[in-house]
Amino acid sequence: MSLIANCFRRLTETPTKNEFKGYKVTDVNRVRKIGVACRSLHELKRKACAKLNITNDPDEINIYLLDGSLIDEEEYFSTLKPQTTLILQKPGEKVLTDADLLYDILRRVNIDFLIAGEKASEFLTENFKAKVAVLYNALNKDDSKTAFSSRGEHPEWFHGLETNCTSKEAYLHRRCQDRIRGYLYKTIDQIKSSDVFTKDPRARKQLLYAIAFFKMQLKEDHYFGYYFDRSRAKSEALEGADELDSSSCYDHCPCRLKWLDDSTYFRLFGAMEQFDDTDGVKKRNGRSSDTKTEEEEAEESCPYKIRRKAKKACIALCDHTGEFRCYGMWNEDKCSYPDKHKINPYRSKEELVLFSTWNFDHKIEKSRSIIPSLLKLASQGNTNESDLIEIYDNLFTMKNLRLVHIVCHDKSSHK
Repeated sequence: MSLIANCFRRLTETPTKNEFKGYKVTDVNRVRKIGVACRSLHELKRKACAKLNITNDPDEINIYLLDGSLIDEEEYFSTLKPQTTLILQKPGEKVLTDADLLYDILRRVNIDFLIAGEKASEFLTENFKAKVAVLYNALNKDDSKTAFSSRGEHPEWFHGLETNCTSKEAYLHRRCQDRIRGYLYKTIDQIKSSDVFTKDPRARKQLLYAIAFFKMQLKEDHYFGYYFDRSRAKSEALEGADELDSSSCYDHCPCRLKWLDDSTYFRLFGAMEQFDDTDGVKKRNGRSSDTKTEEEEAEESCPYKIRRKAKKACIALCDHTGEFRCYGMWNEDKCSYPDKHKINPYRSKEELVLFSTWNFDHKIEKSRSIIPSLLKLASQGNTNESDLIEIYDNLFTMKNLRLVHIVCHDKSSHK
């Protein structure tokens, strides 16, 4: 009888302790983030220490959730969902929650309105969206330096920013490009991890052409950096302008990279080998020209035509002062809070920080709808240029994107 009971127990008990689960682990400063697959809390500590080059005994290491909760027992650890982000703390280090980080950023730029002092971190921990709204209301709306552009004119705006940009416009241009480039990376990852890409050679070739087209068209479109660049705000001067070429763009823009001399390139990006192929510069990656990746071959033989865009069509989403307004939730015509959901990151460092909580929301969802439709077309062998342009526009342009305040960003299914 005991044998039967033992077999029944083994068949019915939860197997999670013996299963690999993946987690994201970062240090207390959030400088590095790694992936760790493990079966236990102890194994997570051991592998994370090895990957982060931490020499401490794993038993001396603490693991926290982003809200500051300490994970100190295997039973609780086993209840965590895969891909949970965890913070690794060495002895003597202080763990900062997300709320702590936001408060610390604002405090370091000498923001005066946080009169609650250390109570602010407690204030921010719960109901984060509502608390961010309170911070917006408390911002100092001093416009005396809003029009300033250069580092010399407004040094406190640039304080603490790791950038070589010399103007506010150039910095926000680059930040917008980073957001759009992030969508490209995620799109490529989803395509390459699909069964269609890995198992169907014919579809794989079509998808490589699609990736090549996305890269080249984004380069032509300057990765839409002008969305955040107030110098591109709509005006009569832009109405009659010709095409936006590399001579009128910033040094960091991919459209100009192939024209940079080595000293300028090194100043912007560091060692030559560090540059990413994504922006289409092959001569600097240190690889022999005789060996080509399948993506490079796809770029050279891509059958799709790159569209040129008139300069007058490259318009910022803000006005000439740099003020942005929320477009509202994906299923509404406009924002329900027009007087509250507006921000000018050009005004102060504080508003620049809070602008990072604004997001582009895809009305037609990228992961759930757009990329699956591309995979389906490729699997059927029906990918054509008009379909690809439609997909590109839905992934990267304001045809399908809405710039929204955090309160209007609906992350649930868009149905």
